[in-house]
Amino acid sequence: MSAWLWLLLAVVFVIIEITNLAFFAFFVALGAAAAALVAAAGGSAATQVLVFAVVAVGGVLVLRRLLVSALGHRRGGVLRSGVAGLVGEQATVVKRVEAADRAGCVHARGEDWPAITYDDQPCEPGQVVEVIDIEKTKLVVTAS
Repeated sequence: MSAWLWLLLAVVFVIIEITNLAFFAFFVALGAAAAALVAAAGGSAATQVLVFAVVAVGGVLVLRRLLVSALGHRRGGVLRSGVAGLVGEQATVVKRVEAADRAGCVHARGEDWPAITYDDQPCEPGQVVEVIDIEKTKLVVTAS
């Protein structure tokens, strides 16, 4: 194959990686770039394919996990969004929160949410509570 074809393949996989950020296409792009170097140096087609496969598969198997854990650690772990992002946060009781059969109301992240208590101990308006779980559409809270 021509070095230009390998470079075109590398660019395509870089674009795929930019849109997905999964670090699979990144190593395929590196493999294609390495194969382009072999092609430019006059290597045979079999050598080009071998270099491509070794760099791409080796990168995914060996380096991807290290790269993902390094970037994930720096970021503070998995990104939680939506109602799942409320777990671990503090909220203020707006309407008395009681047992599971009588939902009250808490204010968290600028919104009011229906809530029940974890331990069936009532929480009074104005009290600060911690969101410890989500049960269907209700936040499960406990006194903090």
